[in-house]
Amino acid sequence: MQRSRKTFFVSAGVAVAAISVVLASYGIFRHSATAHASPVPDIFAALPAGAPTLAYVDLGAIRASSFYQHRPDKGPIALPSQDYADFVRSTGFDFEKDLERVVIASWPPDSPNAPRKSVAIAEGHFDRAKIRDYATRKGKVDHQQGHEVFLFPAGDSKTMNSITFLDDRRIALVAGSSIAPLLASHMDAAGGDPVRDRAAHLDGAAAFLITHVPPIPDNAAGAGPQAAGAAQFLTLARSVQWVTFAARPEGDNLRVSLEGECDNATDAVQVKTALELMRMFGRAGLDSAKNKQSMDPAVLAMLQTLLTGAEVTQAAERVRILVEVTPDVWHLGGPAKAQQ
Repeated sequence: MQRSRKTFFVSAGVAVAAISVVLASYGIFRHSATAHASPVPDIFAALPAGAPTLAYVDLGAIRASSFYQHRPDKGPIALPSQDYADFVRSTGFDFEKDLERVVIASWPPDSPNAPRKSVAIAEGHFDRAKIRDYATRKGKVDHQQGHEVFLFPAGDSKTMNSITFLDDRRIALVAGSSIAPLLASHMDAAGGDPVRDRAAHLDGAAAFLITHVPPIPDNAAGAGPQAAGAAQFLTLARSVQWVTFAARPEGDNLRVSLEGECDNATDAVQVKTALELMRMFGRAGLDSAKNKQSMDPAVLAMLQTLLTGAEVTQAAERVRILVEVTPDVWHLGGPAKAQQ
């Protein structure tokens, strides 16, 4: 099932690259709780409402940022798979140049053996005729509820994943052979959608991930001498209901934020205290003679700067970690790689 979900993005040649390359490298930015809500990007309007997980990447904004322009390697990014390489050759689509924005909504499986529901909207430059030809060769063309749908085999070859054009610049990618999830109630028609409400406060974020934290099992602490301490930690962790991870280019730097939303302000204060303790122990660990001798000096200096400069704040039920990532991060590991 995991392989099937992966192939959903690879076969389309769009979302996998955006998420793996961008979300792995960038964080998020969030205003304080007093910030005014800002308009959610219009690309969200095509998504169904109610997803517990939402990811968004504005690749155009990231590529145009000074932070991205400081990267030392200006060459093309290696193609993630042979399937995607074939997609590029057949359709002329290259996410580095042609993909502008991506938003992905995801739902957990309805049962242990059921697939995870995912709907992605990608905006950019697409050649509809070439994509149709590619679908005819690699999969098949279907018609569903007035939409032309391109079906591609999933990793296990027993299921199909779907692509349909919303207009000349936007396509929808749906896990499964039916686009019915795409045609469910949309975000623009759903009042009070929890993810949309939180996304409205991410003013200026070029990338973000918002997710509702799933329940932690009662037996997660296990047994043994350390069970009591683990149980206390899990009790605090259960208070965190939402996690928001996002990033915004700002000048030459990247402002990165991680925010947890707790059940109540009392738990939020305790989470902040725990994070401060973790920072203290982390700095002590980096200052140890062993780590100073074994770690790359540039990596050590960067980690020390991040731990020292990170802001940990708490407002009502929200706890936030905010850091400024400088372009120096692009050079980490460079000399070490050259010696290998």
